[in-house]
Amino acid sequence: MSRTEEVLSLMNTLKDYLVEERTVLINHDGERLLELVNAKEETMNALAQYDESEIEIEQLTGITLEIKSLQETNVLLTEQSISFTEQLVSNIQKNATKKSTYSKKGTFDKTGQNAFIDQSL
Repeated sequence: MSRTEEVLSLMNTLKDYLVEERTVLINHDGERLLELVNAKEETMNALAQYDESEIEIEQLTGITLEIKSLQETNVLLTEQSISFTEQLVSNIQKNATKKSTYSKKGTFDKTGQNAFIDQSL
């Protein structure tokens, strides 16, 4: 197998990881996402071992564009997920009710503490 074919094989593996990563991001499977990130890192490290002078770069153009497109999609999905999570936490913090208890005198007393998320240190 030539060096170009070896690199092409690794790039196809990377592409497969990116396709699976897109599905994992959509399905919010954090455990599998971590595994894929590690696998992608290993593949990228393997690709970094090759010398460009031994590879026919023009044969890799198509797969490179596919990988770039998939990576851009996955970055957008990741940013969207982070934004959604931040907004959710923000809304929970804003809308969480305050603790309401009865005082020793039997009156209704609202404490300053948040009932849903304890923000005290």
